[in-house]
Amino acid sequence: MKKKRDDTIDDSGCKSCKTGGTCDEDCVCRGQSISCSKACSCSDSCTNRPFRREKKVKIVKTRLCGWGVKAAESIKKGDFVIEYIGEVINDALCEQRLWDMKHRGDQNFYMCEIRKDFTIDATFKGNASRFLNHSCNPNCKLEKWQVDGETRVGVFAAQAIEAGEQLTYDYRYERQVLPVGMRLEMLKHKKSAYMKEINN
Repeated sequence: MKKKRDDTIDDSGCKSCKTGGTCDEDCVCRGQSISCSKACSCSDSCTNRPFRREKKVKIVKTRLCGWGVKAAESIKKGDFVIEYIGEVINDALCEQRLWDMKHRGDQNFYMCEIRKDFTIDATFKGNASRFLNHSCNPNCKLEKWQVDGETRVGVFAAQAIEAGEQLTYDYRYERQVLPVGMRLEMLKHKKSAYMKEINN
């Protein structure tokens, strides 16, 4: 989901953008995970605007992990796949929802902690990204980007992915080992042990 970024971030566009061209790996914006904007001098066809077009994916029933997501087309390494979307909630509400899940006996959760007091909860509102399963050897990764002044989270391909291949990323669990087929070991100690955390 989206959240306003700090006022300290410059909205004047990249100074390294090629006038009327497209940005490459040397683009300052790309290096800082900032999507090129209208303020940049590059063209509308600039490739450093990843959240504009998602890859085709398919929600499927898996043999061991419940629901999952497969690629419906070939995806190149580094490509933007899909945005992680949900409700942006604060720390107190996040804590309450986790305890509610425990008492209901829920074994699935769809939360992504970006930083303290900023969590995306896709439990009630979201898209196909909520069904991506965990892997210790994932083919995708989550990245935080600044897009037109807002913080957004995207799923990006960590390697080349063929059509029909299941999409996974590392949930970065801190204290438990997940047995095969289990998406979540229920809340025991602290919320942070169960959040999918993106490193700053």
